[in-house]
Amino acid sequence: MPWFPAWGMKFDHAISETNEILRLFNINKQDENWFLLAFDAAASEKHLWTAWYSMRRNQKSNKMIAKSPDAEFIRLIAGTHQVKIAFNNAGIRTGDNFVWIMRIPESEIGNNIEDVLINRDSYNNYDEEANKLIEKMNGKLITERPVPTMKGLKRIGYNTEKKIIGSLEDCFILHLVSSKI
Repeated sequence: MPWFPAWGMKFDHAISETNEILRLFNINKQDENWFLLAFDAAASEKHLWTAWYSMRRNQKSNKMIAKSPDAEFIRLIAGTHQVKIAFNNAGIRTGDNFVWIMRIPESEIGNNIEDVLINRDSYNNYDEEANKLIEKMNGKLITERPVPTMKGLKRIGYNTEKKIIGSLEDCFILHLVSSKI
């Protein structure tokens, strides 16, 4: 599975003003396909591609709950029908030191999962632009990929009191799927 277009970014100091970070990000991003996601909310490449596919499927069938693809992606990651709760759980918060800069891949999904053609260069094609965004936001690139953690499960609103069956990654994906129930 190719890398999802996501770049980890570290701030020198914890976020004290989310509105200022979002303002800075929004004036520097090239288009609406860029967005920020809480660092712990992303579990793996499989998790991110599953959210992307679900978002694209909802978009194609006019069943998005959120008004924009980035908000729909965050809503799915947070495993909820409520966009406000999604941003509270999977969006950036005061106190965060790390975030993901994400880019929604422009690949189409077709009518069946077999029709999905993921551009294997979707990460590489935007690496330079992502690095410029990180620089303009006074952040530092972190060279790790998403990994599932209990802290992340709690962050997205998963009931960690439940017995964990399967892997942590499975829990993240099941939580994502629960946004459709």
